Amino acid sequence: MRRIAALVAVLLIGSMAACGTSGPSEPRETAWPDGLTAYLDQTRLQRNTGEAFVRLVNDTGSSIEVSRVEVSSDRFRARWKGSEPVDPEMDFDFDMPRGRCGESGDADVTITWRRTGEAEEWRTSTGTAEDRYANIDRLLDRDCAERTLTEAAEVTVGEPRVDGEGKQSVFVLPVTFAPTEDAPDVTFDGWEGTVLFQLADETPTWPRSTPHPMTGEPVTLELRVLPARCDTHALADDKVGSLFRVHVGGPGLPEEAAYFLPLSKPQKAALYDFLPGHCGWE
Repeated sequence: MRRIAALVAVLLIGSMAACGTSGPSEPRETAWPDGLTAYLDQTRLQRNTGEAFVRLVNDTGSSIEVSRVEVSSDRFRARWKGSEPVDPEMDFDFDMPRGRCGESGDADVTITWRRTGEAEEWRTSTGTAEDRYANIDRLLDRDCAERTLTEAAEVTVGEPRVDGEGKQSVFVLPVTFAPTEDAPDVTFDGWEGTVLFQLADETPTWPRSTPHPMTGEPVTLELRVLPARCDTHALADDKVGSLFRVHVGGPGLPEEAAYFLPLSKPQKAALYDFLPGHCGWE
């Protein structure tokens, strides 16, 4: 009996000790570190990939390690997870979700962090990420324009073709607008060319084009383009040559509201394959 009682006592003590042992503690909320600055931005290349980034600039006097970044505003939410030092600065790339209409590209940013090389507990701090070049604001405005038009009509990009030959050739991309009748005040106001491609005649061109209201039967309009210049160096350096702006009008939208026409990889390939034949590179 004494052995049994002793065994029970040992088990109880072990159980109590196990219950009193806590796992990894939750990060402690602290004030935003003095000397740490956050910016929001997007590179030209990221316009194609759909990414953006938070840049942390560390002037706190010591290196820090970051394991989580959360960005939020009334227009979008995004996050990054991993482990990166910030000494003196680091960019944290994230997939940019489709944004909402609104104002400003600034956002709240919450980081999980600790000082590098120290075994101190993780902390969370919230500050403001400044959209200092307004690139995020413009990105969100593009999302707003796209959301507005695609809620007013189903937009379908058709199969590309080339009309004519050589210097007389024109690349043609048919785009069909099928109104949903949910937003009759929304209009398609025309396309805008790029650094590589200019719009040919007969193409609805912003701002000269007459706005097309998203009402009635489906209508197919043609995006007809020519090379802006036959320059192989410009082609080699190109990052945004296929980003044709679609201008949108409607209540509450800014005067120049527009988004980039989504093109599939085959459609982009056909567009760039058009250049050698027109420019005589073949």
